[in-house]
Amino acid sequence: MTTPDFLRLLLLLLLGLLAVIGGLLPSAFDKQNSLRGKCFIFGLGVLCGVLALVGGGFITTSPAEQNADWMKKVCWTLGIGYVFAVPTTLYLLRSRQGNNAENSSSTPEAILLKWRQDLLAIMLTDVKVRMEDSLHDDQLIPLLMEDQREAVGRPPEVPVNAKPSPDWWEMLRKFTRVTAESEPGKKIIDVFKQDDIEGRLLILGAPGSGKTTMLLELAQDLILGAQQQPEKPIPVIFELSSWKDDKQPIADWLVADLKFRNNIPEAISCEWLETGKLLPLLDGLDELKTRQGKCIDRINKFLQTTSRLSQIVVCCREEEYKAGEEILTLRGAVCLKPLEEKQIQGYLQRLKCGHLWHGMENDPDGLLKLAKMPLFLHLIPVAYPNGLESKAEHFNSPAELETYQEICRKDLFDAYIKRRLELPHDCQGYEPKDSKRWLIWLAITLKEQKQTEFFIEKMQASFLDSPKQKFVFGLISGLTFGLIIGLISGLTSGLISGLTFGLIIGLISGLIIGLINKKIELANDLTITWEKARKGLISGLTFGLIIGLISGLTFGLTFGLIGLIIGLILELIRRLTGEEIKNPNKPNQGIKDSAKNTIIISWVLLPATMLLHAAPLVVRGQFIEPISIVIPGLGWALIFGINAAGLPVIQHFALRLILWKSGAIPWNYARFLSYANERRLIKQVGGRYRFIHDLLREHFAKM
Repeated sequence: MTTPDFLRLLLLLLLGLLAVIGGLLPSAFDKQNSLRGKCFIFGLGVLCGVLALVGGGFITTSPAEQNADWMKKVCWTLGIGYVFAVPTTLYLLRSRQGNNAENSSSTPEAILLKWRQDLLAIMLTDVKVRMEDSLHDDQLIPLLMEDQREAVGRPPEVPVNAKPSPDWWEMLRKFTRVTAESEPGKKIIDVFKQDDIEGRLLILGAPGSGKTTMLLELAQDLILGAQQQPEKPIPVIFELSSWKDDKQPIADWLVADLKFRNNIPEAISCEWLETGKLLPLLDGLDELKTRQGKCIDRINKFLQTTSRLSQIVVCCREEEYKAGEEILTLRGAVCLKPLEEKQIQGYLQRLKCGHLWHGMENDPDGLLKLAKMPLFLHLIPVAYPNGLESKAEHFNSPAELETYQEICRKDLFDAYIKRRLELPHDCQGYEPKDSKRWLIWLAITLKEQKQTEFFIEKMQASFLDSPKQKFVFGLISGLTFGLIIGLISGLTSGLISGLTFGLIIGLISGLIIGLINKKIELANDLTITWEKARKGLISGLTFGLIIGLISGLTFGLTFGLIGLIIGLILELIRRLTGEEIKNPNKPNQGIKDSAKNTIIISWVLLPATMLLHAAPLVVRGQFIEPISIVIPGLGWALIFGINAAGLPVIQHFALRLILWKSGAIPWNYARFLSYANERRLIKQVGGRYRFIHDLLREHFAKM
């Protein structure tokens, strides 16, 4: 290799280093709080750009003009460039405050405060939407709570720090505690704050008794208080049904769930838990079935090991909780009592449905029994608007009574669903039989996935029923990916031989990716963070050096340098996902963002891919016309962009295509789920969906 060729290789390496600095500067600029600091970072960016332009000009100089004067200028440029680039890179990496991902204390207080405010706003919106779950005219029914602190291993009505002879004012305050004689409508927040409970509470009740509604009321009061008082912990509702690994500690599950739902950095969640800044509200303990005892044991260990976590609330069905052997080591427990007949009559009168009372009164073991649960009382006026058949049943055994009550509940759900699906709709409505089939599939899928909420963009290949469907999913994903890559490669290299070679290579690589990698991982956030850039640079250089060393030993130094650059680019784009709180506000938002980010990544990488294409031409001493590297560079940039963010879009399309073809879902899934939301079968919260009640979801799953 001649001296000019060697100098051009050094220039290429310098330009690659300047490109890395350019990628790190925006993050450093955002973190500067002073005008002086921002001006300094801006100055570094200007100098970086000037050096890149000068170096690029020397690279494009024709071989005939590469004389002694040219080599002298290049040497000066290389000297100044490396003297600038190496210390600047070290400065940018070392100026971070500790390890951002490993130690949350490195995160600026302003960012932590913003995350806290954003999470509180998201939780408040979620709670308010879910509290609009009363199914008829938004009529809420005051509930009666019964003190059952013995359910958490404490003697009945004995405060935690009881004195041998309490003062008279303490005796007076005892009457304000929740008891079996509490007035209907007593706020759960008052029970939560009792001195002998201090925020560690268990809420029990029968199916449909209003446990989740009461938890939402508590969450709303706590969130409003936390927004006004920064020292208060952040209340977050978690669905215990998503705790799938019996060996997973509750703390790890909470952190992972926050990351999954809202993209909160794991280090921040850990710090919130360890310092008591997070208040977990755990719903659905009974949905774990036989695993309930293991979960209780994990929760108790979590409370023992997390010393600064002072508050936690758990919801569970009374029968399932008391049937288990394990008990939660909390400080208090309340059980929601069935509605009284006067409450039922008052509710019906407010809805002007008093004509339903006579039929319910004559069926004390059927509909009247169901109506004592708020959920079923809400359903009855909707399901039977024209009145009830008056009947009085007699049973010869408890088994007959239980069977009859199950039939009444099933008939009530069926009547409610029928009424809702028969409501008038526009010309783009759905047939009731199709709607039922799609809702049944959704309910069964949520049950199998152990989830209560559904995200369209987070659908996975595990939603497919058979190995054949999963194979077809991989085949379609791989073929589509391969065809796109092959077409791009072929068009940038030649319309005949290049296209043929590109299609073959693309199809092979696409099939491998499609059949092996079946997990759909969205790339819907391209915020470049400090830690992401640092890790991307380190891992990229390591990965690139390995590829470069192998390529260099096999094909020569030129290909070794190309391998280094490819490895660096691949790792950097893999680290583009930022750490920013996310709350999907629109259906399928993640897939749309991934498609958009495919173009953004391709555009950002265009200069680097143009440089990558120019490297072998420079080594061979060929004169480079800038326009001649634009089309190949664009092709490589699109390939990298599709690999980074476009592949999930392709996989999602293949999955939706298979499910639609099998009849499991409609083609426009978001529109159908919004349709079901309008008919109060599904509750939509932004881009998330859930059945209006777990009992309705269970009913659909059994149909």
